[in-house]
Amino acid sequence: MSPPQAPAPDLSALAGRLRHLSGLTGKADIQGPASAFPHQPFPALGPAAALGDDAALLPPVAAPLLLACEGLHPELVTDDPWFAGWCGVLVNLSDIAAMGGTPIAVVNSLWSRSAAHGAEVLAGLCRASEAFGVPVVGGHTNLHSPYDALAVAVLGTAAGPVLSARAARAGDHCHLLIDPTGGFRSDSLCWDAATGADPARLRRQLALMADLAADGSVHAAKDISMGGLVGTAAMFCEAAGCGLHLDLAAIHPPAGVALEPWLTCFPSFGFLLAARPEQDIRLAERVAACGGLLLERVGRFSAEPQLVLVGKEGQREEIWRGDIPLTGFGALS
Repeated sequence: MSPPQAPAPDLSALAGRLRHLSGLTGKADIQGPASAFPHQPFPALGPAAALGDDAALLPPVAAPLLLACEGLHPELVTDDPWFAGWCGVLVNLSDIAAMGGTPIAVVNSLWSRSAAHGAEVLAGLCRASEAFGVPVVGGHTNLHSPYDALAVAVLGTAAGPVLSARAARAGDHCHLLIDPTGGFRSDSLCWDAATGADPARLRRQLALMADLAADGSVHAAKDISMGGLVGTAAMFCEAAGCGLHLDLAAIHPPAGVALEPWLTCFPSFGFLLAARPEQDIRLAERVAACGGLLLERVGRFSAEPQLVLVGKEGQREEIWRGDIPLTGFGALS
C-alpha cells in the first residue's frame, strides 16, 4: 500500500515566503562591492576569472605562496571607515613585503551597521587596491550587522629568498626602514605617509623589500605592526631567539614628532631589517635609489634573547626577555 501523498503546496504562498528569505534578500548587500571594484581583475583568464563566482580564479605561479590576514581595530572601522578600508589593504601588503614577497590579490570580509558606512569602507579598500595595483578579487559583505568589523587577506608569491624573521642571528645589524613623510591621522597613532602619495612611489617602495631579498642586502625582516617599533622589535627577537639592544639615539623622528609616539605608532611603510655588517653599504645604496625613505642602523642583534632600550646617556632598560613568551611563536630548535 502506497504511503499517503502530501498535499501540494500553495505555490503562491511558498513563492511569497521565498521572495523574502533573508538568505536571498541579504545578497543585495553584495551590490556595494560589485559597484566598487572592477569585475575582471585578470582579463587574460577570461570570463571564469570575473568577480561573482564562489571563488576567485588567479593566474598560475611557479613560486612559493605567501598568505597574510589582518583584522582591523573595531574603533578604527567605526570611527574612520575609509581609512580602515585603506589600511586593510596596506597592512597586508606590508606583511607580504616583509617576507620579500609580491602581492597577487586581496579578499575582504566586511560587517557594517549601514550601507553608507559600508560604502566608505569599500571606497578605502578600492582606493588602496588601485594605488598599489593589487586587485580585490572577492570577499564577504553584511550591511545589516549589529557591529562594524573588517578583516582583509592577501595572497602573494616569494620568487626569491624569503625574509623570515627567524633568520636573524647574533652579530647582524638591525636597521629601521621607514617613510618619514606625512603625519599622524587625527589623534591616532597611525602615521599616514601613503594616502596622498603618488601611486608610482607607493608601488616602488612596496617592491623594494623583494629586491633587497633577491640581492642579499637583507636576510630577515619584520613589518612594524600595531605594536610599533618597540613591539615589533620584541617579536623579531622572540622569533629569531636573539636579543637586540635598541639604540634610541640612532632613531630620529620627523621634525615636530616626539620619540615615544614614533616608537609606538603604526607607520604606513616601516620595517625592521637584519643584515650582515658587510651589507650595510649596499643596503644604503639600494634604499637611497628607491627614494623618499629613511634608513637608520638602530642596533645589533645579540645572543642573549632580550630586548634592551639604550638611552642617550647609556642607561639601559629591559623591555622583554626570552623566558617570558610574547606571542608564543619562538625560535625553532
